[in-house]
Amino acid sequence: MKLGILITTYNDGDVILRCLDSIYNQLDNLDFPIYVVCVDDGSDSPLTYPHFDILRIRHSGRSYARIEGLKKILSENCTHFLFLDSDMVLPPGFLKKLKTVIENYDSDAFIIPEVAFSSYNNFWTKVKVFERNLYRVDYCKESRNIEAARLWKVLSFPGFVEGLEAFEEIQPTILGIKKGLKIIKTQEIFIYHDEKKVTLRDLLRKKNNYFCCMLESGKCSKWDIIKRYYFFRPHLYHKENLKKYIRHPILAIGVVFMYLVLTLNFLWVSISKNLIKKKGMMKK
Repeated sequence: MKLGILITTYNDGDVILRCLDSIYNQLDNLDFPIYVVCVDDGSDSPLTYPHFDILRIRHSGRSYARIEGLKKILSENCTHFLFLDSDMVLPPGFLKKLKTVIENYDSDAFIIPEVAFSSYNNFWTKVKVFERNLYRVDYCKESRNIEAARLWKVLSFPGFVEGLEAFEEIQPTILGIKKGLKIIKTQEIFIYHDEKKVTLRDLLRKKNNYFCCMLESGKCSKWDIIKRYYFFRPHLYHKENLKKYIRHPILAIGVVFMYLVLTLNFLWVSISKNLIKKKGMMKK
């Protein structure tokens, strides 16, 4: 076994250094080789880190950056690879446990639970952290939830979708499920994910940009977008989460409100783009 780890970064400052340190600090006494590449997607201040490969490219978006990083991992003959966001942190002992997970389960890919956190304490940040932690159910079952599998057998990986700049981390999993690959969610390991500061305005702006990218790309249907993010996700109705709603009713109401606003926003973006498209066709 040889593990490749792929991280992408763009103007992430010290956040990416925290991610890289969490990997480097675990490398001692491992009994398998690891290759780490961090793709700097044209940051204003070029990333430097002496312990890993840094691939600097012109700013082209995270999808392109991941494709370029994957080429490096393939050239290193890795058997498995893990892709991370710059705001993720590996807990101590993660890499040793990861090998055990790979050896114990015959699977093409693994969904690794994410433990959301933030140093900020405003209401919408707390709502977002609460919402993200609702994913942590339904372990060790073939995935019915559409979540991003981040740990893959290299030979099974269907590839990143070129040119897709929104929800791009989920597309390999969707393609894998359609191909009949075995993708499971494991409870032996987890990843910390920093949600940083969240405001409703910033969230709407971010999702609006994502929706535009998805609709313009034509590579995902509107139904795929909606069922990915809103009330159709099965884990929302898991008994463990129902207990959380009772214990934290204000945060639960915040999640419902956030979903309603984002759903309406998506419908508005979709209708607006259809109208613009029809006007353009009429002018021709």
